[in-house]
Amino acid sequence: MEWPKRARTADWASGVLTLDGEKQFEIPELTAEIMEQLAGYTLVGFHVKGYPVTDDLLSPFTGHKSMANFGVEDGALTDACFPVFSTMPKLRYLLLDGNAAIHGSGLSALQGCKLDLITLNRTGLDDAGLFQAASIPKLSHIQIDHTVVTYEGLLAIASNNRIEPVAHVQFTKEQMEHFFQLQREKAKKPVQLDKQAAEECRKVLSAFFTEMTEWEQYMEQAGFEDAEAVPRLLAIWEKYVSEKPRPGYRPLGLSYSALGTYKGEEFLDAEQITKNKLYIYTREKNTGFERRFLMKRVGEGWMIDGVQERLDGWQRTGL
Repeated sequence: MEWPKRARTADWASGVLTLDGEKQFEIPELTAEIMEQLAGYTLVGFHVKGYPVTDDLLSPFTGHKSMANFGVEDGALTDACFPVFSTMPKLRYLLLDGNAAIHGSGLSALQGCKLDLITLNRTGLDDAGLFQAASIPKLSHIQIDHTVVTYEGLLAIASNNRIEPVAHVQFTKEQMEHFFQLQREKAKKPVQLDKQAAEECRKVLSAFFTEMTEWEQYMEQAGFEDAEAVPRLLAIWEKYVSEKPRPGYRPLGLSYSALGTYKGEEFLDAEQITKNKLYIYTREKNTGFERRFLMKRVGEGWMIDGVQERLDGWQRTGL
């Protein structure tokens, strides 16, 4: 076969190698020579599914400078594979589902990496391996279904408030909610919660959610050109929001959700920051989407001074 001069992605499945999503070659076996050829490209993504890739077969990719997304699913990798991945400076996503011989002891090799997500479903990942994963500084998501991780092992990493384990089968919904609650508790600063202030903040937010839902329903009918669109929104902001308006976000930038941005919001928790500031944590009941609202004491009452969404850690966004 005649190899192309360059390629950015490579995927192998069922004896077919696909480069850049379109060029296909029949390659029934991934030999060391073929892996060396692929490692010579400035690939950003490489994925193999259903081939017994061994640790040795990965060696040509040692030090690969452009790789961001690497996957070997249902392969024959062991914990000896991780030192190879540790040499990839741009690696962010590592998909290793179905490599039964991986237990996690080698994850310590990734502590200097900027890895954001790793999937270890259907592997031999155990409690000690999960603990090693929790020490990877930038890791925010780890998938652990069909492993030997115990619930005690999961709770042991709750002190890491950055990591979000993903388990739809391994543990019940109630167990995962308890884990995230414990995670939030451990992340709190040691300031005693003013329960009355928290209740007042929840009332302010409830009223804000109601009026925003009504405004979005109005917008769905009236449209952006309606003369009352901006005045009605500004009136809500004047009543509930102390945050200085920012370009691109409401109320300066008009936008709305037909489903209602805050229609399904449920209160989860409260965290005192100072006497005059606290966080109220919420979750959207249908999607599980989490927010935390910074509340600020203004005069005799409380106003919303910002909102963050839980994505890769807590990130500021617009109301």
